Amino acid sequence: MAGIKIGIGFSVGRTGLPSPQTIADFAERAEDLGIDSIWLSDRISSRQPHLDIACIMAGWAARTKKIKMGPSVLTLPARDPVHVARTYATLDYLSGSCGRIIMAVGLGSDPKECLACGIPPEERGPRMEEGVHVMRRLWTETRVTHHGRFYNFDDVTIEPRPARGSLDVWIGGRSDVALKRTARYGDGWFPSFITPLEFKSGMEKLQTYAAAHGRTVDRREAGVVLLTHVTNDHQRAAQLEQLVAATLPQAQGAGARLAIGSAAACIAKIQEYVDAGCTKFVLFPIAPPEELIGQIETFGNEVILHF
Repeated sequence: MAGIKIGIGFSVGRTGLPSPQTIADFAERAEDLGIDSIWLSDRISSRQPHLDIACIMAGWAARTKKIKMGPSVLTLPARDPVHVARTYATLDYLSGSCGRIIMAVGLGSDPKECLACGIPPEERGPRMEEGVHVMRRLWTETRVTHHGRFYNFDDVTIEPRPARGSLDVWIGGRSDVALKRTARYGDGWFPSFITPLEFKSGMEKLQTYAAAHGRTVDRREAGVVLLTHVTNDHQRAAQLEQLVAATLPQAQGAGARLAIGSAAACIAKIQEYVDAGCTKFVLFPIAPPEELIGQIETFGNEVILHF
């Protein structure tokens, strides 16, 4: 199907810590299979193992040549946008300055992540909006001066800047507030744990909200994050669905928000989103480290080829 792009997710927190070799192999094999992109879950404070995503992306940039990559999603309010702008401009340079780096930001799944960085939870929304504005200026201008509510600096220049100009900034979240943020200042929408019907309804709202601000958000610039596992073992598929539903409150009604089961079942689930107007997907494998490569092999050879 023309225009459908499917990437994969990478998260070490849910299922254990893969070896450095597995992390490198994951990206290299994904590129060999023609997978569009890799997205990494961001965590600042976690009881589970978690690695810094910018460090992983730098390693992948050195081991791959074409595959795109980005955070899913970066907790921007917890970070200084000047530092973030520098980091992702550097990643753009390391990856060949050819548009491989994508930016997606959100408030963070848990307010405690901002608290750990000294940021009051009630400031997350306005900090994110101002932070996106700061990053875009630093990626496209020299000698930037900014005096805002949260960030103040004079005469700052980042070199090298992204070769193709400002990186696209997608906004994560499935709430009405997230849609309104995307309408005001996002380049795209990046929800997770959303049903096909909710996606379709959200896109309709997004266009209405964007029009109120004199903007248009390209319908192709929206991607759905789906937790997935391809298996012909019906019992294991049911256990995985139950596990997700029990550990992730946002996955309420998990069966309608996941792609778990046989390759045919996963294809059918993705097709429901395609029929609802979605053209971009990130499949996050729920698998222990030793099964990650096998899962993306199955994605590439049995699922993604269908689209």
